Formats: sequence, C-alpha cells, structure tokens
Amino acid sequence: MCTTTIEMVSYRLKAGVSIAELRATHAGVNAFCLAQPGFLYRSVSQDEHQTWFDLVYWKTMDDANAAGEAFMQNSAGQVLASLIDNNTMQMRHMLEDAQAYPQMLAIYASQVSDETEPL
Repeated sequence: MCTTTIEMVSYRLKAGVSIAELRATHAGVNAFCLAQPGFLYRSVSQDEHQTWFDLVYWKTMDDANAAGEAFMQNSAGQVLASLIDNNTMQMRHMLEDAQAYPQMLAIYASQVSDETEPL
C-alpha cells in the first residue's frame, strides 16, 4: 500500500495582490517545506482562470497533517495566507495510487541546465 500523500491547495489571490508578491513567498515556503519531516516535492502553477495550485508531496498523511499545523504558525505560511482570497481556497489530501518518481528524477537530472529557475 502506498502512503505517499499529495496535498493540493487551490486558490486565487486577493484583489490587488500581484504575481510578483506571490512569487516572493516561494523561497520562504520552500525552506519551510524542506525542513519538515516527510517532505518530498513541491510545485506551484496557475491555470487560465488565475487559479493557483500548490502541490506538495509528503511521505505519509501524518507528515502532511503535521506540516499543515506547523505551516500557519510559521512566518512564511502567514505571509502566503495573507495573499490568498480565503473564499476561493480549497485543500485536499490524497493518497498516491501510482508514481514514476525515481524515473522522473533520473530524467530531470539529465535535463537540468544552469538556465533552470528554481521556485
């Protein structure tokens, strides 16, 4: 049985908040995630409707839940939360059914260049 947990948070930004302001939170949120037990991977994307998707992969559901509790106590979490329109925010936790993670890492490692920009 797979225990890898995917946390998906979708949201829109508050009126008047710029994409640059959101992007300025990435380093702090990434640092928070990297310090949490069970953290595997994070990505942030936006769709054509200006909805943002923050996907975080955790080793277990317990890891995801513990990080979620700590996140709102952390300054990086508080800054990010202050930019989000709470009426649009949705959070889901899902157990992964299948993965190609080791293969993805190998492919990514062979394609990374100095021009690749981290979150």
